[in-house]
Amino acid sequence: MELLNKRISVCIVVIFMLMLFPICGDTADKLPTIEELTNGKVKIGDLVDKNNVDLVKEYLSSGVYELVKRGLVLRMAKQEIPPEKLTPKTFQEATERNRGKAIINEKGVVYLKDGSLWPGGLPFPDPKTGNEVMGNVKYGIAYSDLLHDPNWIFYINKKGERYKKVGQYHKWIITNCRTKLPPLGTIPGYKDVLYKRLSATTYPLEIKGLGQFNVRYYDDAEKYDTGFVYLPAFKRTIRVSAITWQDNIAGSDLIYGDANATLEPYCYWNFKFIKKTYLLTPELKNPFTYYDEKGNFDKRLKFDEGYKFPRLGWAILPAHIVEATPKIKHLYKKKLFYVVAYPYWLVCSDILMTDNFDLQNKLWRVYFHLYGDYYELDGETYHLTYGCLVYDFQSEHSTQMWYKEYLDRGNYKPEDVTLRSLLEWGR
Repeated sequence: MELLNKRISVCIVVIFMLMLFPICGDTADKLPTIEELTNGKVKIGDLVDKNNVDLVKEYLSSGVYELVKRGLVLRMAKQEIPPEKLTPKTFQEATERNRGKAIINEKGVVYLKDGSLWPGGLPFPDPKTGNEVMGNVKYGIAYSDLLHDPNWIFYINKKGERYKKVGQYHKWIITNCRTKLPPLGTIPGYKDVLYKRLSATTYPLEIKGLGQFNVRYYDDAEKYDTGFVYLPAFKRTIRVSAITWQDNIAGSDLIYGDANATLEPYCYWNFKFIKKTYLLTPELKNPFTYYDEKGNFDKRLKFDEGYKFPRLGWAILPAHIVEATPKIKHLYKKKLFYVVAYPYWLVCSDILMTDNFDLQNKLWRVYFHLYGDYYELDGETYHLTYGCLVYDFQSEHSTQMWYKEYLDRGNYKPEDVTLRSLLEWGR
C-alpha cells in the first residue's frame, strides 16, 4: 500500500510538471507564464532588477542576466499574441505541407529529399541538431520582401547619454523559399541566390549615400557573398571582402556580422545544439511604436541608466540554444544563439538574442531584438520587429537600432536591388 501511494504521488508530480513544462509543441493556451514557472515568486507586472534577478535567472540568457546586474529593468509580462498571428498562413501551410521532406547536408544547406531547392516553410519544426536550428533561420523565411525606412541608430555612451545618431535605409528581396508573393518558391533565373540586400545611409549629411549592396547565395559555402560598398566622398565603389563582416557599423558597437543577430555566411561557423528551454525575451506585443519619423521617442517609453536600457515587458517564449564556434580567424571565440521554437516562429528576427564571447572566452557583447505588434495585409498577418539593442561590456556602451518595418508591401523585383540601385541612391 505504501509503495502504491508513492507511485501515485510520483504520477501526480509528473503530471503537474508536464502541465507547467510541456516538452514541445507550445501553443498560446498552454505556454507557461513566469508566474507559473516560479510558483508565484514572480508575478506578471513585477519589476525584476539587480536585487531580485536571481528569482528568474534560470530563464535568462547569460548576457541579459549580466545586463540586469548593470541596470536593465525587466517588467514581467504575459505572451499575448497567438502563434498563428506571427507568420502568414501561406508560410504555416507550407511548413505543414513540407513537413518531414527537408534534408540538410554537411555544409548546412537545406534541400528536399529529391535534391531540389527548399520551396518554403520551416524546414525542421522539431530540430534535433544545431545545423537544423540554424537551417531554420537561414531557409525558414516567412516574407518575400522587406523595407526598413526610416532606420535610426542611436549611440549611448558610458554615462547613458545619446551622443550621436545615424539614419539608414534597408531593402531586401528574397529570391528563394518564397511562400507569399509570386513567383513562389524560386524566382526564375535566381536558383543560386537566397536574397539580395541594399543598405544606405541617410543621415548625417557628411556620410549620406554611404551604402552597401550584398548578394547571399543559396549555398554560401559553394559561392561566397558578392558585395560592394559605395563611398560617396570619393564617388567610388569597392568590393567587400569577408573580413568586412567583423568591422563596426558606422563606428557603433554593432559589427556587420552581428546585424539582425547574424548576417555572416553560415559556412564560417560550426553549430552545436545545447538544449530547448523557456526564455524571457522582450514581449512580442507592444501597444505603441517607439518613435516618430524624425527619431523622436514616444514619451511613454521609459529608460534606465540614462538611455542605455529601454524598459520593456519581458515574457516567456520557447527557445533553442545553439553554440556557434568560428571556422575562420575571428574576433569572437564563440556565440550563443537563442532561437525561437516552433510554433512561435517570427516573420523576422527569429533569433531572439545572442551572447558573443571574446578570445579569452569572456562575455563581450549581448544582442537582443525589440518587438512590436502584428498587422494585417491582404488577409495575412505579419509580426513586426521594432529594432535591436547591443551592449558592449568592455566599453560599457550601448547601441540601439529602431526602425519602421514593412513586409511584403513593395513587391520588389531582383532588378530593384542591384549595384546600380546602390549607386543611384548614393549619388
